[in-house]
Amino acid sequence: MTARLLKTLCIVATLFAGAAAAQTPAPVADGGQTATPAMWRTADADTEVFLLGTFHILPPALEWRSDDLAAAFTAADVVYFEVDVDDPTARSKTVNVMMTQGFNPAGVTLSNMLAPEDAEKLRSISAALGLPFGGIDPMRPWQAFLTLSVQFIVQQGFEPGAGVDSKLVAEARTRGMELRFFETIEEQLELFTGLDPETEKTLLVLTIRDWENQTETFNALFSAWRSGDADFIDAQMNEPMRKQAPVVFDRLIAERNKTWADEIARAMAEDEGGTIFVAVGAAHLVGDEMSVPALLTAKGFDVSRHGEAAR
Repeated sequence: MTARLLKTLCIVATLFAGAAAAQTPAPVADGGQTATPAMWRTADADTEVFLLGTFHILPPALEWRSDDLAAAFTAADVVYFEVDVDDPTARSKTVNVMMTQGFNPAGVTLSNMLAPEDAEKLRSISAALGLPFGGIDPMRPWQAFLTLSVQFIVQQGFEPGAGVDSKLVAEARTRGMELRFFETIEEQLELFTGLDPETEKTLLVLTIRDWENQTETFNALFSAWRSGDADFIDAQMNEPMRKQAPVVFDRLIAERNKTWADEIARAMAEDEGGTIFVAVGAAHLVGDEMSVPALLTAKGFDVSRHGEAAR
């Protein structure tokens, strides 16, 4: 289940930085200290674009700035990210949404919403993660799903503040680069608050029932990101959604990729030339049809893999 729906977690994982920072990280299961994430490059007559697939929560000691990545980022005149999660206003809006839209009506709990065996397993998972069940039980399923998933990753020794996006946003601001964001915080949160009740319940139920496979699946996915294995990332993060939950795939991946590819193409046509660097979640850049590179290729751009992971 984690492989199917980890993308939904990664979209908003950095929003939980405040809560996660209070936790004591455990040793990372996979002890490697370097990464060469997948990158792509395209260009027209006067503009060069680099696309980096990110992981939003990372072990703090991991070194992911390859020479090619660093050179592309340093050369950029404009840098795109999904959303400005480090903005204090965005953080306060996130907390407000969690508090006002993340809980069931009074008297409605997950315990009486779920099958008895699922409710009991949810209680056990919460205890194993060190989360008070009394705080989880009143949540809407989408918020419980995110809370369990983020806490699981934090327990593996990962930290939201160490994610690629957070590090690059901070560096871009320090360098005085022009920052652009594809979405607002409200648009990203609406991906969850706008789910129909049955879909959000399914997210939680499937996660609960497949919890024993969480560590193995997460480690495999992280290793694939670290080595730039785009095919594995697509197969584990996107393919199950495409086949088993096409509505969710369209909402979380395909529709957003179309919007982002349109924006990149517009920037290449209208800006005065230079270098553009795009850093978005890895699932958005993999796949043969609806990924951002594939959509740019369909628009007539020559898009190819770039950097160490492509060699």
